[in-house]
Amino acid sequence: MLPLLLFAAVATVTCEKVKIGDISTLHHAVSGELYALDDKTLMVKNFNYDGAGPDAFFWVGKEGTPEKTNEDATAILAHPFEGKHYEYRNDDAPILKAASNEAVTLILPENMKVSDIKWLSVWCRKFAVDFGNLMFPADIQLPGASSLPSPLIPPTNDLEAVAEPEPESEPESEPESEPESEPEYEHGSNSVDAEPESEPATKGEPEPEPKATGTILSCSLVSVFAVLAAVRLF
Repeated sequence: MLPLLLFAAVATVTCEKVKIGDISTLHHAVSGELYALDDKTLMVKNFNYDGAGPDAFFWVGKEGTPEKTNEDATAILAHPFEGKHYEYRNDDAPILKAASNEAVTLILPENMKVSDIKWLSVWCRKFAVDFGNLMFPADIQLPGASSLPSPLIPPTNDLEAVAEPEPESEPESEPESEPESEPEYEHGSNSVDAEPESEPATKGEPEPEPKATGTILSCSLVSVFAVLAAVRLF
């Protein structure tokens, strides 16, 4: 079920397109609506051109304007695209043919992204004439820029939820330390057991008492005999 949902999400993202603007009409009936499909793909919807230019093509740049720019920061976007990109001075670049309400897909080279582009032009290199152009806005919101990261958030939350019980296991080690202290109390009980050893000493103290009473009795007997002897003398 989850793979199907992910596939549906990707499919909806790929079908999205963001309109950048309308290509202005300057020469040869050039017109069209420019869209961004992703950061590497542009599409011209309802493209029109009479095909009269001898050396015309789609041309994009990352600096300046079509009339004043650095050629090294530009690229020819071939149509139809056959897996090859061309620099501005490359004579092998295919010449743009006539079109009427045509949908044109333009693929950017590896060193260029839609977010880097400042302008697009239908340009005639031979006469250095701009047939029609579009200056890119600075705040283009590309398709899927905000929706793609959202499916990645739930897995990170699940990981955090799994990691949360780990701190709870730390208090479990605290009861283990408490039994370790219990043997100390057992040693204390040994010291309490030593106290009864002094009790026999206290019990031994009454033992001399019979001796004291014996001496007292012997003294009393001596005194009795002495009294008897004195009576006889009288």
